Amino acid sequence: MISILIPIYNFDVTQLVSKLVEQCVKAKINYEIICFDDGSQRQFKAKNQAILHLMGVNYVELSENFGRSKIRNKLASVASFDYMLFMDCDSKVKYATYIKRYKKEIANECEVVYGGRIYKKSKPRAKSKTLHWKYGSQREALPAKKRKRRPYLNFMSNNFLIRSDIFLDIKFDESIEGYGYEDLAFAEKLKKFEIDILHIDNPLEHLGLEKSVDFLAKTEVGIENLKNLIKEGKIVETRLTKAADWIDKLRLTPLVLNWLKRNEDSLRKNLLSPNPSLRKLDFYKLLHFLNKE
Repeated sequence: MISILIPIYNFDVTQLVSKLVEQCVKAKINYEIICFDDGSQRQFKAKNQAILHLMGVNYVELSENFGRSKIRNKLASVASFDYMLFMDCDSKVKYATYIKRYKKEIANECEVVYGGRIYKKSKPRAKSKTLHWKYGSQREALPAKKRKRRPYLNFMSNNFLIRSDIFLDIKFDESIEGYGYEDLAFAEKLKKFEIDILHIDNPLEHLGLEKSVDFLAKTEVGIENLKNLIKEGKIVETRLTKAADWIDKLRLTPLVLNWLKRNEDSLRKNLLSPNPSLRKLDFYKLLHFLNKE
């Protein structure tokens, strides 16, 4: 019935996989859990080998790093069941009905279902991770009611169920390297083929908070990916591109870009502080999107 597919990179998945096995057995669902390690450090491989002893689990350590898109496609290529459930390795199952909820959608013959993500309510102890937590809590952890308003733009690949034949027809774009926007490019394909995304409240908790300096670096890489995907026609619109288009229509792009460049250091200083502003993060992203250098 369901193939649960988890790409692993430098994270301990023993608790996640154990909980999934427990819920699958309790839900009386036919399942397999396939975990591919994508070139993790030795200590994580040593810990994760313990899941080999769990019922229905297949754990494989790859000889090279495939990257975010290619490894998901590789996982799908060996899946056996009619539905695939993709999830990120740095996730936590918070609710006892997680698998049952997806089982219900399978019974309803769904095509694609996104369950969402949540973050811990309390700030991280490490102040250096505040930016990621704040962004995730306020921008990503949206209830299904809000996500439904823009179902494709609000899709993420951390926790989604999809009919296997649909995924194998579409797949993730393996030309996208590095971090960012591969999930939106995937959603654009779904939209192109008129495949609906059902949004429900069945979230996983995101555990892998990045330090602010690393989060900003990944943000910059993601924006470069976005620029390329727009040029290639693989992404049509995001909130960032809408803002840039609005500025361009007003013929204010040179003025705004000049202002952003002059304030880049102060923006970055704030974003790396214990109390970062998401509005300033928006300005920082706009700077890198508008900058042609």
